[in-house]
Amino acid sequence: MDKPITLREELGIAWKIAGIRLRGQMAYRTSFWLQIFGNFFTNFAEVLALFAMFYQFDTLGGWTLGEVALLHGISMIAFSLGDLLTVGMDSVAPQIRSGDFDRVLTRPLGSWMNAATSEFSLRHLGQALQGVLVLGFALTQVEIAWSIDKALLVPVMFISGIALFMALFTIEAIFSFWTVNGVEAINAFTYGGSDLAQFPMHIFGRSLRFIFFWIVPVGFITYYPALYLLEKPDPLGMPDWFVLLGPVITTIFCAVVSWGWNQGIRHYRSTGS
Repeated sequence: MDKPITLREELGIAWKIAGIRLRGQMAYRTSFWLQIFGNFFTNFAEVLALFAMFYQFDTLGGWTLGEVALLHGISMIAFSLGDLLTVGMDSVAPQIRSGDFDRVLTRPLGSWMNAATSEFSLRHLGQALQGVLVLGFALTQVEIAWSIDKALLVPVMFISGIALFMALFTIEAIFSFWTVNGVEAINAFTYGGSDLAQFPMHIFGRSLRFIFFWIVPVGFITYYPALYLLEKPDPLGMPDWFVLLGPVITTIFCAVVSWGWNQGIRHYRSTGS
């Protein structure tokens, strides 16, 4: 009996698949760079809107332009890299409808890794680059008293954010096992969550805060880390240790999504085509 593939081997195969797809895209260099810059400028309108807003107002909920830009940068980088790593989830719904999803279940990789690597597109690096530039601008506008704990918070914050958005894009695929196309409804939480995470969460109503803290916890990967880095008091009155909840809640969220994916696989029935 063949030995089951290990996680290390699975990641190695996924890396090779991504490399093959990347080389395929790089064969058409003009198209490749146009996609990246197109993605960059498509999302540039959000940044212009941010600067236009602060042209009229000095602060937003007590936050300055630099402080809100910090939230923008964090959210844009986490969202774009999460989207980059799970762009293959967009193909799950059409694969299920056509019956091609059978191939995902017969390949050596695990079903989730197989689905995630079914596509690989670097166009999302355009938004990631934009996020880096916005974050760089923010760091020139705010004063952060750097310490060891704050330096350690930064990679944890980004890893948690990327993992959270990867889980959110996986939820879109999970719904495809039960619905013809429920992606648009989930987009309210993926793209909507990314948009809300770019602003101080306390400016939103209680119902939205509840959703995007405790159901789709994007607030824990942008708002509370930013509060901690800036040493700003929380208008919501939560204690400082709330910044530690980001990785904990993200881990729980990802575990629930993993369970949902496995339930979807069990529910899946081939079209027979």
